[in-house]
Amino acid sequence: PRMRLVGRDALGRGVFSARARGLATCASRCGATLSTTPVRGLAAIGLPGERGSAAAVSQRGQGQLAKDRRRGSASTSASASGSNPPASGEKETVASVVTKMFLSPLAFNIACVPLIVATALAYAVNKEVLLGPFLAQAAAGVLVIVWLNLTNDVFDAETGVDVEKRESVVNRTGEREALFWAANASLALGIAIFVGVILQTRQSTAGLMLLASVCIGYVYQGPPFRLSYLGVGEILCFFAFGPLATSAFFLTQSARSFGFASMAQIAAGAPLVAWAATLLGLTTANILLNSHYHQVETDGREGKMSPAVRLGTKVVSRLSCALVAACYGIYTACLARGTMPWSTLFFVPFSLPSALRLARFVLANHADKAAVKPAKFLAVKWHRNFALLLSLGLLCSHGNAAIPIRLF
Repeated sequence: PRMRLVGRDALGRGVFSARARGLATCASRCGATLSTTPVRGLAAIGLPGERGSAAAVSQRGQGQLAKDRRRGSASTSASASGSNPPASGEKETVASVVTKMFLSPLAFNIACVPLIVATALAYAVNKEVLLGPFLAQAAAGVLVIVWLNLTNDVFDAETGVDVEKRESVVNRTGEREALFWAANASLALGIAIFVGVILQTRQSTAGLMLLASVCIGYVYQGPPFRLSYLGVGEILCFFAFGPLATSAFFLTQSARSFGFASMAQIAAGAPLVAWAATLLGLTTANILLNSHYHQVETDGREGKMSPAVRLGTKVVSRLSCALVAACYGIYTACLARGTMPWSTLFFVPFSLPSALRLARFVLANHADKAAVKPAKFLAVKWHRNFALLLSLGLLCSHGNAAIPIRLF
């Protein structure tokens, strides 16, 4: 009888141990790290055992559960913001990435803002707006910018400089070859639209300027040139989007035919256009200047000598502030000399808050790799505000006169 009692007692303990292990497994799936040891498992579910050990195990389990909740919350907020790519292992399709680029506000700010300024300039000089060329060139400009952004990431993937860049479209899709051909298709369609506009407006000079802008876009990042690796990307950006693209859009939006006129002739005949294009080139170059702070280590390791690598983030932050100040200085000088219409004075100063916010931000955070990332978007916001407010002032340069809009 005594042996049977001992056996029955051992059997009971075995049953309790099995149940404890099952409950411990369920609890661990919910985030609590419970031990599968029989005594601790029993104590953790409120049965007799070592309560001190159970309390420690329960505390560790609750801490792990809270940590998991925080991670989940952070992941959810990042996904909702749309600023971060999907988690590792989850790849986006090429079609979704390209579509997002077409709908991105960045594509509008870079592609359409020069066209808007040029259209306002055409009205200030020629007192008319051509709606057809405007809409066609807006679509073509977005197509070319999508090509530029896609190929930048494709070419950077070849050198390895974007290996830690989570937002790179190559890292998000894993389809470098498909992205390359999608970019070329976008460029071909954009050039076809531009050619149609040039033929319709008979502005051959504008066609040459736009072609030069596209070529600059390629030599900026494409092999074998890769001029951005030499630290001259900002200079190329200034000419591509300022004197070239803005002046070309002005010509296509202008009723007068300049034929094969040179930039010097255009500047002599329309100093307003030349200075406005210069201002837009500076604001656009400032966007690129504020895009390198958080990539200094990677760029330097891969031999990409951006201004932040060559000069340091502190100098680049001060240079960005100097560019902002230079834009307002040039604008004030043009206003004082009568080159810029006085109507712009009622609008342009309202861009100062975004300029000051950008300056304060980069001066305070240039050395913080994580905190300085929004600098590029603050630069985009200032660029957009300055350009659109300048355009509003130009459109009001003829007082209350109605704006004549022609289709072609």
